Amino acid sequence: MPPEYVVALIIVAIAAITITKVVKAIAATRQRHGASASELAQLQQHLDQLAAAVENSQSTQSDQASQIAELQERVGFAERMLAQARDRAALGAGQKRE
Repeated sequence: MPPEYVVALIIVAIAAITITKVVKAIAATRQRHGASASELAQLQQHLDQLAAAVENSQSTQSDQASQIAELQERVGFAERMLAQARDRAALGAGQKRE
C-alpha cells in the first residue's frame, strides 16, 4: 500500500474517533440535565476546532502525496539514467577492436 494511502487512512481514523467522542459527549451532556446553551456552544466550538484540524491534516496529506509523487518520478528518472549508463558501458565493453 502506498504511503500516501496509509497517511490518509490514519487521518480518517483520527477524524472518525474524534467525531465519535464529540457526539458521545454531546449525548451525555443532554442526558444528564439537558444541555445548557453555554455547554452546547463550547461543544460546537470544540467540534469546529476539530473540523479545522481535520481539514489541516487533509491539506498536509495532500501536500505530502504530491511530494511523494514527485520523488517517485525523480527516482524513476534516475533509475532510467543509470540503466542507460550501464547499457552503454556493456555495449562498449563488448565492442573491443584490436
